[in-house]
Amino acid sequence: MAIMKHVPTLFFLLSTLLLSISVDSLPPPLFPDEALPTKSGYLPVKPAPGSSMFYAFYEAQKPTTPLPNDTPLLVWLQGGPGCSSMIGNFYELGPWRVLSNATNLEPNPGAWNRLFGLLFLDNPIGTGFSIAASKQDIPRNQKQVAEHLYAALTEFIEQNPGFENRPVYITGESYAGKYVPAIGYYILKEKPNGKVNLMGLAIGNGLTDPVIQIRTHAVNAYYSGSEMARSNGS
Repeated sequence: MAIMKHVPTLFFLLSTLLLSISVDSLPPPLFPDEALPTKSGYLPVKPAPGSSMFYAFYEAQKPTTPLPNDTPLLVWLQGGPGCSSMIGNFYELGPWRVLSNATNLEPNPGAWNRLFGLLFLDNPIGTGFSIAASKQDIPRNQKQVAEHLYAALTEFIEQNPGFENRPVYITGESYAGKYVPAIGYYILKEKPNGKVNLMGLAIGNGLTDPVIQIRTHAVNAYYSGSEMARSNGS
């Protein structure tokens, strides 16, 4: 009985102590809210059961269209091959950039999601945070890459009602110069009536055909060097 008499008093003291802790004494959040994706997670890749593609989606901050569901959706694919799209997210076109000391973030004035929805995909499966159920499931050619990407994009659209009519632009850099045309061709030729409303492709410093590109680079370098020599009077 003596113990029971002290229980209410003890509860009151603990409650008072907890309430007296200032919120200001709590550590600040690791990332600002604006740096967190609108949605993120995994998209199952049906051609490879048990495998899934990691994504991070950032909705447009100031869309130019009156209806969000009409806002263009830009899909970013990193190169490598085998580089995570989080490189593009945190160092190139995402809303926040990792500073050189890798201990903090800063707003990115050139973020692509200022006007457009921005979807980062770790492609192909086995890259970055994406999961390959087995080594055999990792794509060996661009058609398999396209099949997996299409499955992931379709799943993303299905999970977000209202996204069916959003114009989709597939973008990427470096080795994504192979991924971007592959998924574009797949949508236009094999899934023309599918759920991906493809409107365009964009490639930056893309590696599309190494043999031709290396030859062209060598020719351009030769003529550029010749022009410089002539201009210098050599």
